[in-house]
Amino acid sequence: MISVPRPSLGARLTSSETHGAAQELARLGVGLGLAAVYGLALGARTGAMSLVQHALAASAGLAAVAVLGIPALFVLLALVNAPVSPGAMLSAGARSLASAGFVLAGLAPSAALLAVTIESPDAAAFVTRAGLTLAGGIGLFQLASSVRAMLHDLTPEARLKCNALLLCFSLFAIMLAARVWYSLPILKGAA
Repeated sequence: MISVPRPSLGARLTSSETHGAAQELARLGVGLGLAAVYGLALGARTGAMSLVQHALAASAGLAAVAVLGIPALFVLLALVNAPVSPGAMLSAGARSLASAGFVLAGLAPSAALLAVTIESPDAAAFVTRAGLTLAGGIGLFQLASSVRAMLHDLTPEARLKCNALLLCFSLFAIMLAARVWYSLPILKGAA
């Protein structure tokens, strides 16, 4: 009996799959970088070390959902035999995170102006929460829409299970991002 060695995982991936994954990871990095711009704008309220703290925490909320939530969603959907692939989930996650980052970067100039000029710490925290909620909601909506598009060929019962999992994931993502974002000094009343 002749034994043929199996190719390694790296050898099994085609160059287009590798390029596609690298492109999606770059998109994910850009989204995190753009979210950090929003954090920098918030940190302008107190300056110095606050700039770094806010930049890291603003992007950490999105990163936590990307690293902890999206792989878990993929596994749960695979357990109910949904037609999802790791590449498709990576793409959906990277695109939704990039969208949230773009929204945060677009809000950064206004957030910087308001963070610096508003005297009330409560009002500054409100502006911060509004921006994070808007961007997080847009990113989550895009992710849910992308995943639902993958599920259009399922039976109604299977689609119902997947939608229930998406709802649970959405609640988890909201709580996780909010928990991480709560570490922002501006939300703790830092003046």
